[in-house]
Amino acid sequence: MTSVDVARRAGVSQSTVSLVFSGKGQGRVSEATQQRVRRCARELGYRPNVAAQALRLGSSRAVALLVPDITNPFFSRVLRGSQRAAQAAGYTVALVDTANDRRWEEQSFEALRAGPVDGYLLFEVSAPEALGPDQHAVLMEAEAPGRPSVRFDAEGGAAAAFEHLVELGHRRIGHLAAAFDAPTFHLREAARRRVLAEAGLDPDAQPRAMTAITIDDARDAAGPLLAEEPTAVFCDDDIVAAGLYLAARESGLRIPGDVSVIGFDDMDFARVLEPPLTTVALDAEQLGASAFELLEARMAGRRTRKRVVLPAELLVRGSTAAPP
Repeated sequence: MTSVDVARRAGVSQSTVSLVFSGKGQGRVSEATQQRVRRCARELGYRPNVAAQALRLGSSRAVALLVPDITNPFFSRVLRGSQRAAQAAGYTVALVDTANDRRWEEQSFEALRAGPVDGYLLFEVSAPEALGPDQHAVLMEAEAPGRPSVRFDAEGGAAAAFEHLVELGHRRIGHLAAAFDAPTFHLREAARRRVLAEAGLDPDAQPRAMTAITIDDARDAAGPLLAEEPTAVFCDDDIVAAGLYLAARESGLRIPGDVSVIGFDDMDFARVLEPPLTTVALDAEQLGASAFELLEARMAGRRTRKRVVLPAELLVRGSTAAPP
């Protein structure tokens, strides 16, 4: 399958196809035509010859994606979304897992700067000082002056979760918080404090514990938290909620009969927990795709929004109910 086949299918010239997949179609090829060319390419299974384009254009047609923990299913979905958008634009995505290690994160970035990538997608990573203003980068779930960013409305999602618990009648609401310093978790904590205060509850008097985002660590942290007898617990992540399910079972507590539980992310397993987990849904694939599309537009010299905020929606399932 060649670009000639795509051109014939789309009813355009081969040069138009080349313009679209080289990123030089802006202002020369209408948006409708670009979309038709990309659609026809997908239908035919056509993939641009990235190596040939790199030699011809003097660019690698590759971008780097830095994430903190690829073993977390959320980040594999971010990767899938960014790859999908990148393939449609004739790019590839190079993945770097920083393993929640800020020092390794810096070293990884320095290595990438020495290699052939055209731009950077940085998840919960502040743009390093070494990144010059002429180098292209998009931040995900983080913000910095002068840098475009894409994030979820984490504060709005967390607020909806706590409001749901308050409306059910809960007055002792625990928080099993992620022990990871990232803007999204700061926003969730701000929402917790605001909603509880508005409900006449003292945020500092509510049970709270910190945990790494693993099931085993969350189970260990949840035990002492549940011993403080909250009637509901908000978890910063679905993985954390799964650990709390284990701790509740080991303590002989019923969900939601004895304690209501809310997670965050809406991972695939959230629906098959027993009972199904009430959670805040985030479209991780859309985050990855939106971040790449913003990056690609800036690399192509097109005007773009500086800040994109994606929705976070509360999904009420079987793990929340009125307090006992």
